[in-house]
Amino acid sequence: MLYGNPSAFDSVHTLIDHRSVVNAPGIQLCMYETFERCEQVPFRTDELMFCAMVEGKKVMHHQSLQQARDFTPGQSFVIAADEQVHIDFPLATLARPTRCLTLEVDAERIANVAEQMSLSAQCSYHEQQPATLQLTHSTTTEAIYQRLAGAFTENKSDRALLIELATTELIVRLLREQDHHALLRCALHDPQATALHQVLSHIEQHIAAPLDVDTLARLACMSRSKFFSEFRRHLGMSPHAYILKRRLEHAGLMLERSKAVTETCFACGFNSISHFSRSFKQYYGQAPSAYIAQNNKSEK
Repeated sequence: MLYGNPSAFDSVHTLIDHRSVVNAPGIQLCMYETFERCEQVPFRTDELMFCAMVEGKKVMHHQSLQQARDFTPGQSFVIAADEQVHIDFPLATLARPTRCLTLEVDAERIANVAEQMSLSAQCSYHEQQPATLQLTHSTTTEAIYQRLAGAFTENKSDRALLIELATTELIVRLLREQDHHALLRCALHDPQATALHQVLSHIEQHIAAPLDVDTLARLACMSRSKFFSEFRRHLGMSPHAYILKRRLEHAGLMLERSKAVTETCFACGFNSISHFSRSFKQYYGQAPSAYIAQNNKSEK
């Protein structure tokens, strides 16, 4: 379904991602048109962005997707703030351009609407926050996108207000109709947190190996000082404290499975039995041998 023809109003300066823009407070509404076939076109957003397909077809690539995704009219996708995707335009021509409506929204606006609806993202830091999300339109959301696109064909003094109202209604409808937990996590997506997720995954996969903070900082693409600051902000402790905590938690699980103390010590990255025993007692309140005995007793 066509939402109007912005290229009739704005002179075309480029054949790839030609953009027509309408602004409202905290919102930027754009119509993108591409007039030739092309692949791997980079696209980046500073704020959370809703992208509704209008005409043609896009194929989106992002590291969060296991394989490329096709998008056609009646579908939309959400891109978290500070994320970059790459897009193919397999059907675009001068006669039939590929069109996409985008709505860039401050995450705070979505959080405020969710609060009024008594909704929560209900996610912990360890739960991956999606950087992209695919949505399917209902009849209602499709009508809202049409109203938003109509802003390109009118230039009334209350246009910004109408865009704000339609945007708020769209957010309410999407939170009600879609998986609102995933949508809110995408809205609250923190690029620094995403980088740290890679670090946490690396720690879990290499719990038995020496873990160097400088290596972890490089993995997060941060300076050492920035890494320490962001790690403490998100995890509430230093990288060293977190690594020790996870090693001890792994050790507790191994001892509950009746693994030997020495085997557990080295399998969890400790270099000496004495250091392991001392740290274990400080964390669990009892020595490893006592922990095993208590666990065996409780199973009888």
